[in-house]
Amino acid sequence: MFHQLSVNMKKEKKIKINYVRYIKKQYVPSTSNLKTWIRFSLMKSFINHVNLIFVGQKRMRTLNSKYLKKDKSTNVLTFSYDDDVFYGDIILCPEIINREAKKYGFSPNFRWAHMIVHSMLHLQGYNHVTKRERLFMEKTEVKLLNSMNFGNPYVRS
Repeated sequence: MFHQLSVNMKKEKKIKINYVRYIKKQYVPSTSNLKTWIRFSLMKSFINHVNLIFVGQKRMRTLNSKYLKKDKSTNVLTFSYDDDVFYGDIILCPEIINREAKKYGFSPNFRWAHMIVHSMLHLQGYNHVTKRERLFMEKTEVKLLNSMNFGNPYVRS
């Protein structure tokens, strides 16, 4: 399944969003919610195009192994590219994200919003390799999630 959306940005800037779903049986938020979370996550205006790609655990494990040398599945992978147009791929594993929502006691949409925000920050150059980078990225994620009326994903009661 393939959908293309355009999100209006400040100053009428648009971002193209491709929605590619290789799996069918797992919960994935509405395209409207995904579009909203992407819009709220844009800290910088240079991103022109985002591909959201939904895959199963086996494919995620293969990609994680190939590109990050980690032989395990993960919830999300992000790849950015810079040609004439700056764009990126956000590869999401719904099975893992939905399982994490239950595990952490979050609503599915809260967990999904967090994964979109986290990925969009990666596309904009944020990282969490060092403790300082991680803390700054987490603070930014919390701020963005709060602006969408979600809580802090790093604090659990």
